Amino acid sequence: MREFGRRLVALAAVAMLAVMIVPATISAGDERAEWTFMVYLDADNNLETYGIMNIEWLETVGSDENVNFVVLLDTYGEPADLLYVREGTSDSVGEAYGYPMEVDMSDPVVLEEFIVNTCTDYPADKYALILWDHGGGWRGLCWDDTTEEETGLNECITMVELRDALLDAKEETGIVLDVVGFDLCLMAMPEVAYQVRDCADYVVFSEETVPGAGFPYDAIARDLVADAGMDGKGLSEVIVNDYGDYYSSLAGWVDWTISAFDMDYMDDIFYAVDDLGTELLESLRAYMNLIQQDLIGAQEYYYPYNVDLKGFAMNLLADDNIDNDELKDAAERVIEAVEGGVFAMYNSIHNDESHGIAIYAPSTNDGMHSIKDDYVDVPFAQDTSWYEFVLKFSSWEGRTWGRDK
Repeated sequence: MREFGRRLVALAAVAMLAVMIVPATISAGDERAEWTFMVYLDADNNLETYGIMNIEWLETVGSDENVNFVVLLDTYGEPADLLYVREGTSDSVGEAYGYPMEVDMSDPVVLEEFIVNTCTDYPADKYALILWDHGGGWRGLCWDDTTEEETGLNECITMVELRDALLDAKEETGIVLDVVGFDLCLMAMPEVAYQVRDCADYVVFSEETVPGAGFPYDAIARDLVADAGMDGKGLSEVIVNDYGDYYSSLAGWVDWTISAFDMDYMDDIFYAVDDLGTELLESLRAYMNLIQQDLIGAQEYYYPYNVDLKGFAMNLLADDNIDNDELKDAAERVIEAVEGGVFAMYNSIHNDESHGIAIYAPSTNDGMHSIKDDYVDVPFAQDTSWYEFVLKFSSWEGRTWGRDK
């Protein structure tokens, strides 16, 4: 931990000399690359060791004339620094922006500025943004322990703030990101993807928790540098396949998922879930118990109230005890939307009933399954019928109605 801190100080001290003696590709504003791959690496917490390890993985490959690897690294032990990753080392390149300095990685303005500065200083034909830290699905991402200790507030980037940061960066740069990757737990949800609409072409995320080691950055970097001409869909597939191959090779890792989603299908997911929520609401009295059984029968994850969306819809569609064509049609539209949007997926053996997208659906009114108060603030929940369904379903006092009552 402290050894890496001394290394950052040394890097900062030689940053200006490095700009003069290393290849021109590390200097801001030089010739346009094929890709700029940026990592918002919030390791200001108990994941610090993994964050340092991931930087070292990237350094096994490093940037070249076609690919820029740029990282905003904040650790618990040292101030944040903006790094340009080369083979074997990383250079401090944030002097113009005041780095190294302590920042609040839970502040969406810090994220926005990182995107804008990196896209401006390291122009490319294609851009990938990786968000790195703890994740809680629709509940947020990127907590900063140093800031919490200083302020007493346990803040994170909320869904609203995530969209604000991405939209503001897009407005300032005019750039739609090719890929947004969530190296965070439990983020493969329509509630999350909805916040990235119009700001990225493809999203890579996990329905399940992500192991501390996160994405295998060495393998991803090797594949990207070897074929820098790949597009955003290709890079998304690389991340999914490299992630799956890596964790499949490790004994004992049996609870993980990874998937890639084409944002062109976000509207399809939105309207399909909206229709399904409406039909479920209208069917509660007749089919409450059956809906709950079909929900419980779908794959669930570390948070039991996150369930596989397509799996739930498949259960509804196959339920012979549900005699409601409108509800069945809505379930089928959800299945089609998920199948259309999810184009790459890799699951562990404990998550083999996963289909790439989970949704928030607490199934009882007690314990972890009770509705969370702040779900009402989630834009996807507000803009569809899903919040109204979840609220009614999770707060229903009884589960004894049959289909004929």
